[in-house]
Amino acid sequence: MKKEYIILFAIFILTFAFRAFFALQTDNFSADSAYYNLRHTDYISQNLQPMIYDDLSYGGRYIIDAHIFHYMLAAARVALPDFFVFKLLPEMLFAAMIFIVYAIAKRLTQNTTAPLLAALISGFIPIFIQNSVNSISVYSIVFPLIFYQVYCLMNIETHKGRFVALSIMLPIIHPFTAVLVISFIFYAILLNVESIKIRKQAREAIIFFALLVLLMSFIIYKKAFLSLGLYAVLQNIPPALLNTYFVNINVFSLISGIGIIPLILGAMGIVFGLSWEKSDSAYLLSALVLSDFVLLFLKLISFAVGMMFLGILLSILSAVAIEKAVAYVKITKFARFKKPIFAGFIVLVALLLVLPSYLSARTTIRQAVSADEINALEWIKANSPGDSTVLGYIEDGDLIAAVAKRKTVADTTFMFAPDRYDDVHTMLTTESLVKATQLMHRYGVDYIFISQKVRDAYKMEDLKNANTECFEAGYSGEKAKVYKLLC
Repeated sequence: MKKEYIILFAIFILTFAFRAFFALQTDNFSADSAYYNLRHTDYISQNLQPMIYDDLSYGGRYIIDAHIFHYMLAAARVALPDFFVFKLLPEMLFAAMIFIVYAIAKRLTQNTTAPLLAALISGFIPIFIQNSVNSISVYSIVFPLIFYQVYCLMNIETHKGRFVALSIMLPIIHPFTAVLVISFIFYAILLNVESIKIRKQAREAIIFFALLVLLMSFIIYKKAFLSLGLYAVLQNIPPALLNTYFVNINVFSLISGIGIIPLILGAMGIVFGLSWEKSDSAYLLSALVLSDFVLLFLKLISFAVGMMFLGILLSILSAVAIEKAVAYVKITKFARFKKPIFAGFIVLVALLLVLPSYLSARTTIRQAVSADEINALEWIKANSPGDSTVLGYIEDGDLIAAVAKRKTVADTTFMFAPDRYDDVHTMLTTESLVKATQLMHRYGVDYIFISQKVRDAYKMEDLKNANTECFEAGYSGEKAKVYKLLC
């Protein structure tokens, strides 16, 4: 085995071990979406068919989801224990991104060191770690496949079959695939502006992929587009929450989220790739960066997901800048200091990327669902009728449905859901007992679940009016409380 492959595998082990170290510190998950995926996977495992109508979400509603990711997890459960499937497999898939990053960076450069360093950088993007560790995330499949699709387009002459297969799979798995369509259009425009002729097979592949994504998206999300129009792109997110999901991008968020090393080296890689080498692959990756920036600026994709995507792109492009730096050092008097310079760069990566990623991961684990909160929901499950409705924070909705198995007032799956965010906020925070109980009766609330997320989001210690005769304390713990509505 070549030395570089041994090093690449070592980087994978390091990345996976880093992620697994934090994921294994808790039995629970950090993101509410993990419980959505867990619940739907359980349903498929038991019924061999997806949940089309959810009896618990918003008290009962239809779900728009292709459920391919849930079928993958359900299939993995047949041969692997749940602990591995839900805890370690997502971390392994995210860590495996470094192989694809290496392959694309290798296509960009002629240097063996640069792709390895790009792979190392990609494994420790702070915002990527923060939003993916300890979560059963669909992006653990989406991101590797999207970047492999990019690699297939770069090598379309030898990867036509894989490109076609991924063109069919990707739009079914997740709508984020549409970003690739926009990126490929920008890629064609950039080449045309530079008077560079696009390869015939690449042009045909792009047209095929774009038409297939549009067709599949319309088939899967037809009802959403017909009823919501272009607002379906915003996933029907309540207006009050739009500024939370779609944040303005700025220099500080780029530096803190992506890191100064991939930001600077990635920007230099774009400049070198477009102005000096005029590389076809560099144009393609630059088009991906441009489309991601445009969508973030227009607030058409989630800030967290867009920044994660951007971080990986800049990590790949940093290989170009690293290659130029290595070539420059070799022709100067600094060549004899090659090893100390390399060691210094690794130290910088550790200080400016690994350390911030460690702090981000530690914060994410602290935000994981606590044992106290699980116990509170288990209490509801054991002490309430099966048709009860539980009021909780909107980001606890899927957790409540997954653990307590009771109806919820609201959760974060907003498509085709009524906008109840303001009413949930009012019920949990208002000091008016009359207003709170009127709204609770409207939604048929029987129990109120107060979690740490509620306290943090609304800066409160307990339910307003908790001491009145209308609420009876059911479960009381340090990080969770349950109240029963009496009047």
